[in-house]
Amino acid sequence: MVTHPLQQKGQAIIFGLLFLAVVLMALLILYNQGQLVSDRIQLENAADATVYSQAKLAARNQNFIAYTNRSMVANETSIGQMVALLTWAKRYGQIPAFTAFPGYNIPIAPPSPVTFKQVLDTVTIPYVIMGQGVTQPVNAVVQVWPTVVSYFNSAIGIFQKMFAVATLAAQAETAMEVVKGYEDDPDDPELYIPVVGWYFFTQNALLTYFGENFDPGNLAAHLPLGEAEEMTRDFLADQVGSLDTMINDNTPALGAKKAKNKGGGRDSHVNTGEEAENKALESYQRYAAIVNQSREPFTRDRHWDVGIDVPDIFPAITLDLGLISMTIDLDFSLWTGVAADGGTAYISNSALESDADIGNLGWSSIDMLSFGLRFEIGLYVELEFCFFGCSSWVILDFSFGLGVGLPLGGATHQVVRDASDAKRLLPQWGLPGQNDTGKWGGDPEDNNNNGAFDSFHAVGLLWGQATPNIYGLVSGRDVTTRYAGPPSFFSLGSSFQESRRSYEFTAAVAKSLDDVSTSDSNRHNITGEGERWDQQNIHFSDFDVQTRSRAEAGDFAADYQQFIWGDDRPMMTISSAETYHVNPMQSLSNGDAEPANLFSPFWDARLREPSKIAVLIATGEIDFEALLQGIGNSAVEMVRWVLSAIGDRLVSTGVDYLLSNVPSPVNGLIEGPIRSGAEAVTDLAVEAVVGELEDFLP
Repeated sequence: MVTHPLQQKGQAIIFGLLFLAVVLMALLILYNQGQLVSDRIQLENAADATVYSQAKLAARNQNFIAYTNRSMVANETSIGQMVALLTWAKRYGQIPAFTAFPGYNIPIAPPSPVTFKQVLDTVTIPYVIMGQGVTQPVNAVVQVWPTVVSYFNSAIGIFQKMFAVATLAAQAETAMEVVKGYEDDPDDPELYIPVVGWYFFTQNALLTYFGENFDPGNLAAHLPLGEAEEMTRDFLADQVGSLDTMINDNTPALGAKKAKNKGGGRDSHVNTGEEAENKALESYQRYAAIVNQSREPFTRDRHWDVGIDVPDIFPAITLDLGLISMTIDLDFSLWTGVAADGGTAYISNSALESDADIGNLGWSSIDMLSFGLRFEIGLYVELEFCFFGCSSWVILDFSFGLGVGLPLGGATHQVVRDASDAKRLLPQWGLPGQNDTGKWGGDPEDNNNNGAFDSFHAVGLLWGQATPNIYGLVSGRDVTTRYAGPPSFFSLGSSFQESRRSYEFTAAVAKSLDDVSTSDSNRHNITGEGERWDQQNIHFSDFDVQTRSRAEAGDFAADYQQFIWGDDRPMMTISSAETYHVNPMQSLSNGDAEPANLFSPFWDARLREPSKIAVLIATGEIDFEALLQGIGNSAVEMVRWVLSAIGDRLVSTGVDYLLSNVPSPVNGLIEGPIRSGAEAVTDLAVEAVVGELEDFLP
């Protein structure tokens, strides 16, 4: 049978149509996936930029604290320099009071009536004139300078707190601005920060400033068994058990002061009890140590001597007894002359063992001048046995020095907040023969420099308690009470000094899937009878042909997700960051990195993987309201609460402390303007952020 050619045409159309359908389906899949991936990338980038910006602002705040803490230390040491110069000058100006020592009334060469006192008074006239000439102007400065510096340091402490509140406000505003910056069309915004995102912001602020109020046990109760400890440790910066506040607000008698409460329940997450007192005590102990370490050489150790040195006059003797030999070396060296020693330290008259002792911190300085003898005695004995080889044993090796001097001059001066904080008697300063190289001068590398309490000055120290009364009994002369006490300042929690990283910052950003332009932008029903989202394997990072959200399921978890993410069909993501401390310019003697602190401005920020707990909170598997109760469940409520509570607690405490140290009636005159100004700054920051947030919310 012959087939006409026209009857064999058109078969390819069938295959072409089938291929076209496949191509169209592939293009549709490609388009949908491309749109979803593009929007997901937009969302991820917005979240990364948001949380990184927040962490950067936190690092800037920590560096600001470090710079201002360093300025407080520098200011504090300037008081020590003035006090050191004053006692140095007073030591010479008060020579006549020390040459009145009874032992100097002996005639030099009887029967001549010329006494040692008369000779010393004549020889030391230039030193007395110089000392008294310097004492007057320096003393005038010391009566004013501690007041100026301590008030200025207190003001810096308030600025730290204001900057902390301003940083929180900036973090909230920056989050909104960054999200706006990632919009495709600023006139038609689609990205938003959900309620859970503002919870993360509130949570980090509380952990940073009041971490001890966060209950890890409450958190662990919501976690899977066997994973609770590991997940809690990761979430809370490696801490499990009693949490640590990252940035401690240190104010003397902090536990006794109550922050001014403007709203009900605001202080429920703010610790003002015994634990805060203990942290303040540790911080001020560290602060005092840093101040003392920062003293320049003149303040730390003032030493000079002039005299005649007689070296060791006994040579070593070796007795050879055949197989046994003995070496004996008797050392005896002598020095005679005049020596001056002094030191100035930032200390407390008490033991600094309780919060109440913090207010006793102040400057104490002592200088002594004596002349006499100092000798060193030592004995070294060694046995050597030679029998098929030689071996030696040191039988005896000891030495000791002793100085015997007579008084020529001495002085002390103290700068304290209250006269009751001053030392009055020699035993409160120390005991003769107490070679203290930490407080009153001295050099461990120099055997002839043991500080002002060297036995060489023993007679002078004891005489100073007699007629001259140099140890603080005369308040106007030897004690200055125009000092506002140690400043209020921020310090780093002890556990963070080792970890060198902050608590986790987390940002949450979302957009509605209704705003994603795909072929199936309309709602996709995945909640058919008997179906559940988890059974459908709809994971947090799913990219599917069908535009759907895990929050579309019909169970409680999905309903809760819709609430915390603020949409029925959200495309959602979270991102985390942290601040960290690395000082590239300094390390410990053993090569380890410098412990993190808020005196070294080397804080920076970096992205990190979100902790498992942050993910569980973001997916609604942990109810954030159960973790921190009383903070509200709306974005405006949480932001207003955390800014107001932290602002009240931090700023008001600093203002209270400053006013408590200003004498009456001046404190009454300045209280109104200072308190109103501080509250106005806080309120302005709160209202500015809340107002912008209300405009930002969808």
